[in-house]
Amino acid sequence: MELRELFKYRSGWMGFAILWVMFLHSNLSIDSELVYDFKRIGYGGVDIFMFASGLGCSYSLNKNRDILAFLKRRAVRVLPTWWIFLIGWWACHKPLGLDWAWESFVGNFFLIQALVDWHYCFNWYLSAMLVTYLMAPYCFELTERDSFTWRGLLIVELILLLMCMPCLYNDYLILVTRFPLFFMGFYFARLARQGVVIGRREAIGLAFATVIGFVILYGCIYSYPEKMMNDLGLWWYPFVLLTPGLCFGISFALSRMPTLNKILSTVGELSFEIYLMHLALLFYVIIQPPFDNAHWLGWFAVSIVGGAALKFIVSKIMRREARR
Repeated sequence: MELRELFKYRSGWMGFAILWVMFLHSNLSIDSELVYDFKRIGYGGVDIFMFASGLGCSYSLNKNRDILAFLKRRAVRVLPTWWIFLIGWWACHKPLGLDWAWESFVGNFFLIQALVDWHYCFNWYLSAMLVTYLMAPYCFELTERDSFTWRGLLIVELILLLMCMPCLYNDYLILVTRFPLFFMGFYFARLARQGVVIGRREAIGLAFATVIGFVILYGCIYSYPEKMMNDLGLWWYPFVLLTPGLCFGISFALSRMPTLNKILSTVGELSFEIYLMHLALLFYVIIQPPFDNAHWLGWFAVSIVGGAALKFIVSKIMRREARR
């Protein structure tokens, strides 16, 4: 199968990713140890988003290499939704008991709060989006060079991983450990545009890397305490190995299940809005009495419906502004 065919299911990846992250944040009662293990590594949905974002940025820059135009497109996609959501959420900050100062609101408004004061940001991923979008033109220019091969990819990945070292025992480690996958997305996007085919040997290699990644991950989980996993980034490094193969596996499955593909793709197209509503509801949930499974499933449904409503409201406002 051609690589570009696998990438047609990128929206399905993102739908899978946001549901996986939501599953991680829930406290559903689970009897199966296998399902529980799948839940506890749900942060891997972020790694899928980072890989998919690298792909998307590469395709966008390939269509129009004007950097300012690229940043404008990204801003138009993210900022109106974020600003409308944040203003509404801020109006509810007192009932939620949040003690944000106005400076924190401004920092969050411009997506820089996690870079200024981690503990007063709505969520670190918003600042990660800002950083990666600013990195994107440089990643694109590097990977588009004719001289850039898989050896260059390995060198850059090593450099990015070494950049994580100063962030050990630091909150920012959760952010910088995701940069290698973002960059990898650019390399795979270039291969797709070149018409690269995933043959038997390549599929075996990707499957092997995925299995090794999972083996390393679970070896760490059952060998080290959770604090050490956080402090040293051991939760996240294995996903550098396993995410591409995991995404291609999802593509392969969705290519044979059109109904599931339609559902996940729809969710994926709303993933940013669902993510915002999901986290907003999570702030509310954590101050409530313990939820049972029915409540958690309702929380899933409200997050998805709320995300769709947010998308609808923002689209209406943007269309109205465009007609002025």
